Amino acid sequence: MVEYVLTENLLTDAPDDFRAQVVNVQSHNEDDILERIMKIGAGLTRSDVRSVLEAQKQVITDLISDGDGVNTELFNAFPAIAGVFQSAEDSFDPTRHSLKLHLQPGKALKAAEAQARTKKMAGTLLPMFITSVNDLESGTVNDIITPNSNLKISGHRIKIVGDAIVDGVHFVYADGTSSIKVQNRNIALNNPSELLLIVPTLPVGQYKIRIQTYFSGNGKYILKTPHIFMFEKLLTVQ
Repeated sequence: MVEYVLTENLLTDAPDDFRAQVVNVQSHNEDDILERIMKIGAGLTRSDVRSVLEAQKQVITDLISDGDGVNTELFNAFPAIAGVFQSAEDSFDPTRHSLKLHLQPGKALKAAEAQARTKKMAGTLLPMFITSVNDLESGTVNDIITPNSNLKISGHRIKIVGDAIVDGVHFVYADGTSSIKVQNRNIALNNPSELLLIVPTLPVGQYKIRIQTYFSGNGKYILKTPHIFMFEKLLTVQ
């Protein structure tokens, strides 16, 4: 299920327009994919499957590095060059031009997109919510968190406003017994839709993220009572 909530649409002038915001996206890494392949029962060992996946990754990256395109049922990838060339005699200059990789869904992914079902979450508008938690060290989303590394939190109206000890970003132990707060000095980016912070020194275990803020949404005033949101996805420190 693609879970979503409705939030105000700031791109139109109509006051009653809303847009869908996808929430609670679970990220799956290569190990998760391997586990699912093993459950299919393809008659291969775990090491066989891992070898094939690694070989596929190596071949595809080599082809892209050689300037070739790759067309599969999952995706299509092809190189392009961005930047302005000043004359017909001009050549590629890395200070003015850059290589870009264009990715498009293939036939199989387009079919999966068409078959995906949606689920509207309770309520038409949440005052604030988190859509994803991206651990920049491990490259995972809504999964692993790495202590003392960068973490990007995306959402709606999550800008931290307030000086009380309970205001800000907290990592709450999965059992709810206690939490560890992110110091304000460790929040490098504090925007309404995105926070970039350094994860505290967390012990091994599972956590939820709680945000408390007086941010009102329009920047002209602060709330009289804070908004509090708990991200229910369990995040793991290994």
